[in-house]
Order: sequence, then C-alpha cells, then structure tokens
Amino acid sequence: MFPASVHLDGRVIRAVIFDFGEVLSYPPPPATIAAISELLHVTPEKFREYYYAERQDYDRGKLTAEQYWQAVACDAGIELKPVQIEWLRHTDVAMWSNVNPQMLAWAEQLRSHGMRTAVLSNMHADMAKSVRAESAWIRHFDCFVLSAELGFAKPDPQIFQHCLDCLGVPACEAMFIDDKQQHTRAAEALGIAGICANSPETIREHLQSAGWSGPPP
Repeated sequence: MFPASVHLDGRVIRAVIFDFGEVLSYPPPPATIAAISELLHVTPEKFREYYYAERQDYDRGKLTAEQYWQAVACDAGIELKPVQIEWLRHTDVAMWSNVNPQMLAWAEQLRSHGMRTAVLSNMHADMAKSVRAESAWIRHFDCFVLSAELGFAKPDPQIFQHCLDCLGVPACEAMFIDDKQQHTRAAEALGIAGICANSPETIREHLQSAGWSGPPP
C-alpha cells in the first residue's frame, strides 16, 4: 500500500488536482464537432478557433449561453435562431460528458492510499449544472472547483489558490493535471507540480519520467 503522500521530482505530493475536459473526460467526438461546424458553416478548425476565442468570459459566468453562442455565430458570420442555440447548449454539454472510467478509478486508488483529490475546471454554468445533477462520482472528490460558480477561471491564480485552500495543502504538496500548457504553467508559477497531458497513457509517461512513487493511472 502506498502512503498518504508520494514523491514526484523529489517533492512530497499529498493532493492531486484534475482538470475535467480531456483529463477526466474524453475529448468531444469528431462527429459532434463536424455537426456543430456544419451548423455554423465553418470548418472544424475554424469552429474550434471561434469556440475558444469567446470561451473565457462564458466559463467565468460573464456571458449567458445565448450571448456566448451568438458571439461564436458572429465570428462565423451568421445569426442563430433560438432553437439552434438550444441545440448547441445541449450538444456542448453532451460532448464533454463522456467520463473516462480509467481516470476515475485512478482517482479512487489515490484516495484509497490517503491522498486528497480535487477537480478544477473551467466550466460554464450549463455544464456545471449538468455535472452536479447527474454525476454521482463528484462527491468522492474532496473539492470540486468550477469557474462559473466562482467568477474566475484558469489561468487566474485565484482559482488555483481557492482549490488549494479547499484541499488544505500548500502549493508545493499538490500536483495539477491539465491538457492545456498555459494552465499547467500557471499552476507551476504558484509552486504546484504541473503535468500537461490528455490521456492516461501520456499522464503515466510524464509521471514515470518524473519519478512518481505512487500508483499509476
């Protein structure tokens, strides 16, 4: 059995913080991205560009769903009907809701060895409401930190500090896993160990190269 803390690059780690999208959940299905792109009359590449260009304010709760999707549509050069916005809201939630059971099992294994776990995600209000209502697994995490509920989002240092305070550990004893390098770098600037990866396999590779002494995903 592993102890309540493990080592990574010579430091003691007592808590693991997980991003949600593309870490705890699978990436959106290509068919869904294609369907949204077709609705907006853009390529999948352009859709991703517009999707993330407007995302920060949406994830922080500064834009409503209607405002966000109309902004995306404006970038694409079209206008959306209310029924299309409703479809986009539902589809946006659904495409991020396919949780990776291997990652949840790893989080449970970490907890069984005495480590603390948290989810720290840039998540808009529709997604946050869905996850809290439909995902029983969230109650097993010590902290569930969502940007729309706080009014600030990664890479803002405030959201990392909020998570650390909730976990009750200093930055130097926490590890953060995210699929975006700008987020792991922001965590590292606070003293948190950052792992930039988007699958159990790549996470395992990063951990092994850093001398992780705990259970692998």
